[in-house]
Amino acid sequence: MENSTNDRIDVCVYLCHILERFGELPESVIGEIILSASPSDYFDVMGNIGFMLDKGIITENKVSGENLYSLTDEGRQIAESLSTALPPTLKERTETEGERIVRRNDRERSLRCDIVHNRQLDRYDLNVKFLNELNGDTILDLTLYAPDEKKAVEMRERFLSKPSFIITRIMNMFLKDDFFMFDK
Repeated sequence: MENSTNDRIDVCVYLCHILERFGELPESVIGEIILSASPSDYFDVMGNIGFMLDKGIITENKVSGENLYSLTDEGRQIAESLSTALPPTLKERTETEGERIVRRNDRERSLRCDIVHNRQLDRYDLNVKFLNELNGDTILDLTLYAPDEKKAVEMRERFLSKPSFIITRIMNMFLKDDFFMFDK
């Protein structure tokens, strides 16, 4: 769309393609995907959401104060029949960025992993919080010392590469008394 005219049809097709590919999405996630994949189209797409709602292409549900959008049958038909008109590079970038953003959001519902720089102590810490997905309450909060920022980044990447394995191992240490089962 970057090189084509940004009329309402192109914008509708682009948003329909995103919702067809990723399903119901909050407005903030749609915006983040578009900003990552095609920043120049952000205002056109977001500014035409009302038009698409009026035309019955998408539907809106409010959950926890945020608007969630999904396709109607008409929107699905638009996505299926007209998304081939979108430039392949735009579709590829949108899908790559969308997958990354959706994966990150899914992961953040159950855990937070942040690097904290404590200037007073001149040190870095990796703070890992395991969250209850239902209500967001903290289940477990770990702070691990890192000797420098590079090591903190390395620790975070190691953790995020296999969070379910690490979470299971830590929880088993506390809940099942089988904390040596992984060391055999």
